[in-house]
Parts: sequence; structure tokens; C-alpha cells
Amino acid sequence: MTTISTGRLRLLTADFVLISFMLGCNEFMIVGNLSLIANSFHESLAQIAWLVSAFAWTYALLTPIITMATARFDRFKLLLTLLGVFLVGTVISCWAPSFNWLLLARILTASVAGLLESLLLVIAYDLAPNQASGSQIVAWIYTGFGIASVAGVPLGTFIAAHWHWQAAFYLVTAVTAVVAVATVFLVPHHLPGTPGSIKAQLKLFGDRQIWLGIGFVTFGAATLYGYYTYIRPLLQDTLGFSVTALTIILAVLGILDVLSSILSGRLAAKNGMRRLIPVYILQISCLALFAPLMRSQLGGLTVLLLMGFLIPLFSAPAQVFFLNRANQAHPAAVTLASSLNAIFYNVGIAIASLSAAQTLEHFGLPALGWNAEFYCLLATGCLLLLVRQLKPPAA
Repeated sequence: MTTISTGRLRLLTADFVLISFMLGCNEFMIVGNLSLIANSFHESLAQIAWLVSAFAWTYALLTPIITMATARFDRFKLLLTLLGVFLVGTVISCWAPSFNWLLLARILTASVAGLLESLLLVIAYDLAPNQASGSQIVAWIYTGFGIASVAGVPLGTFIAAHWHWQAAFYLVTAVTAVVAVATVFLVPHHLPGTPGSIKAQLKLFGDRQIWLGIGFVTFGAATLYGYYTYIRPLLQDTLGFSVTALTIILAVLGILDVLSSILSGRLAAKNGMRRLIPVYILQISCLALFAPLMRSQLGGLTVLLLMGFLIPLFSAPAQVFFLNRANQAHPAAVTLASSLNAIFYNVGIAIASLSAAQTLEHFGLPALGWNAEFYCLLATGCLLLLVRQLKPPAA
């Protein structure tokens, strides 16, 4: 097993967190600028919305295919190649002369973003001296993406307001170039891939525990986006916060996400899936009170902040579960297993966003709590079934 010094591992972790943040920004910054892009290319907003949909579908469909096809490749060379493709796609986004060119750039970057995220997790986890350290590093990498998911939209909007929408992609391009150079010096140059055919990797999907983990991640993400899809209307229209207060609250949610990710890593290092059971019982209770608490500004804000801290706690334990299960039972599919969290997190977002739209249309904003509650109950069910099958911790 390849090992590196503690100092180098810390620098590598910082590099990977920055890459993760960059990947998230590239995905989310465009959302706040769709109207500007539509005006720039003289296209309808409905047409421009394909930039978001195409990214999500490409990410979900191509990530497992490309992951299986490249599992045998040297991980260092694969990581640099993917960063290069991502850089090319981002440069095209900066200079796209038409909507079709920008759409091509989004598809290109989405096709490698999922595998990039998976490689970061696998490489960092393998280089860590022990599971506790590896779990914490996994949590930090997720923190980078989590911050981007919260800050990406307002950051992209801010940049566009002061310069133009292409400037957001200039920023991502610059960061990509910097982290690619840093990666050359920080990541060991000989990291062999995992031998095994595509058939051997697909055996992963015959594992009942893996499917319970997939269900847990899908419904865990859906719990968040069952209401978070409309976080701005909830804060402004239902609770009556001003635009200034909204910005502050979203910043606080970002800080809570960071703190949650740190605690998530600690949970993952200490039998994390079992430790999540009381967390989900608390979430069920909070969501049951969601609608009545939304009648007051203080009550509504309290439940939103509490859920914003509780929900991200599942990320590192789920990722470590997939990695450990693959290492134990499906060694040929370790990289593929590492991609499941990200893939099915996006599936959960898609499902919950759709049902949230229907809930909003028929029942109003406060009823979004019941939408999220439904998914939380499903996630809890998957968690309980999974924990029953996991080996108890050693005495």
C-alpha cells in the first residue's frame, strides 16, 4: 500500500477539497445566471434550462459507465486526464459563441465530474493511515462540495452582477489550472487501478447491503431537497425575511454544513451508520413539526437551521460504508462503489424536486415539510434494515 507523510497528506487533502469545491461551483454557479445566459444567446429561458438538465442526466448516466470502463487505469494518470478534460470543458464555457457550444461544454464537464469526485475519495481514503483518518478526509472532501452547493448560486450571481456570467467560468478555469499543478506534486505517481472485468464490477449490484445503502442515500438526499428546493421562498415568502437577512441565513447554513461535515467524518470513523439512527429519529420529529413551526419566524428559522445541520451528517458514514463493503466483498468494484453516493444523491435531488413542485402547487410552502418527512421515513427504514445486516463493532 502506498503511504505518504502526514504533512503531504494534509496538503493533498486541501487540494482535493479545493477540487471538490470547484466541481460543485461549476455545477451550481450557472443556476443563478440562466436569465443572463438566455439574453446573451437570445434563447428562451426554457431552452436555457437544458444546461441544468443536461448536466444532471449526463452526470447520472455516464458516471457509472466511465467508472467501470476506466477501473483498471492508473489512478494518478486518470485523475490528471479527467482534470484536463474538465479544464477544456470549462474553457469552452468561457468562450462559447452559441448556446449549442455551451451545452456541449456542460455535457463534457458533467461526463467527468462524477468520476473525478469518486477518484478523490478513493485515493484519499487509500492513502490515509487508518480508517478514522480516512473517514475524516472523506468528510472534508464532501465539505468542499457541500459549501459549493450552498454558495455556488449566490457566488455565480454576485460575479455576474459585477462583471458578466462568463467570469464565473473564468474563476473555475483558474482554480482548475492551479489544483491540476498541485495534484502533480502531491499525489503519488504510481497508483494502480483495480483489476477486474466489467462483469466482476457489476456483481456489486447483486449485494443487498449495497442496495439498502443506495436507498438510504437516495432518500436521505430527497429528505433535504424535499423542502430545500424552495428554501428562498420559504425564508422570504413564508417567514418574511428580507433579501439581506436571506443572504446571512444562507451563509449560516453554509457554516452549519461545514460543521456537520466535520462531525460526519467523526461518526464515520466510529461505526457511523449505527450512530445515525438517533439522528434520523430527531429528523422525523423536526419534520413532523415543520408546518406548524413555519407559522412563526423564529420557529421556522430554528427548524430550517437544525435540519440544515442534521441532514448532511449521513454523507461520510454512507461513503465509508460503500468503500468498506466494496473492499470486503467486491474489491474489483471499489471505484464504482465510491461513485454510488454522488450518483444516487443526484437521483434523490431529482425525485424530491419533482414531488416538491407538486406539493407546492397543491398544498403550499409549509406542506413541503410533509414531502421531506415522507422521504425521511423511507431513509430511516433503509438505515434500520442495513444496520441489522452490518456486523456489530468489535468489543
